[in-house]
Amino acid sequence: MIENEIIKTPYGNIAAYKQVSGKKTILLLHGAGCDSTMLSWKEVFHAFSDDFSVYAFDFLGYGNSDKADDLVGDKFYDTHIACVKSVVEHYNLSDFVIAGLSMGGAVAIGFALIYPEKVKALIPVDSWGLSEKMPFHRFSYWYVNHTNLTLLQYRLCAKYRWLAKWSLSYALIGNKAVITDSLVDEVMQSCHRDMAGKSMLNYQRSSADKYRSKPYYLDTLKNFKKPVIYIIGEKDPLVSLKDIYKAAEETPNSKVAVFKGCKHWSVKERPQRFCRIVETVFPKYKM
Repeated sequence: MIENEIIKTPYGNIAAYKQVSGKKTILLLHGAGCDSTMLSWKEVFHAFSDDFSVYAFDFLGYGNSDKADDLVGDKFYDTHIACVKSVVEHYNLSDFVIAGLSMGGAVAIGFALIYPEKVKALIPVDSWGLSEKMPFHRFSYWYVNHTNLTLLQYRLCAKYRWLAKWSLSYALIGNKAVITDSLVDEVMQSCHRDMAGKSMLNYQRSSADKYRSKPYYLDTLKNFKKPVIYIIGEKDPLVSLKDIYKAAEETPNSKVAVFKGCKHWSVKERPQRFCRIVETVFPKYKM
């Protein structure tokens, strides 16, 4: 059973979730926009065996955590990484696997680089932080910093079912059978939240300057010694397969797992395979 509680941090109250059973421990970090722990990781929670204890939390500005209207700029990633540290200390976690999706992948990498002694392995999933530039970088930078069209996009997805469904199919999920009516309902409800579009815009405005993406971890990952498994959807239109393979080449003790047919929300499409990959970090399992 998934338990939840509110953890007070210096940065605000965050909603945390846990399913405590076995000695193998993993901390899951969700992505940006309308995302939250239960939206991205609910199926993964249920797919883990009783050998695992699973922890997660909603980032500030997401799910059931406090709003964060002004969390943008240089403090963006530092604050999210500090919140990870608060959760780790609250639950007294050590020697755990940390996995993060998209924005959460960048936060997971940042935490692991600062506190490698805490981490057993790192699993970035369709992760930000590994691409030196965005597609059409200068235009994309101008677009997110000089327009508020992201906010309009989320308002429209909250209003029009066909648009929410199309967005899921275009960027997030390759297998249309996964795009159920209930999932579309969840996404529309999440887009309707006050902070959904604003949180996405804050993320976008914090994740690039005029010339390069931020953060860009390849130089520092060269010195990371713990196991790293990069997971990427084969058809992910938001993160380049080429960038993930380049990151793996630069990272000692790393592997790449490509989820065939999947897009940016690969763990939503293949939760059982994600759990099997996590198992390989522990003895007696092979990938």
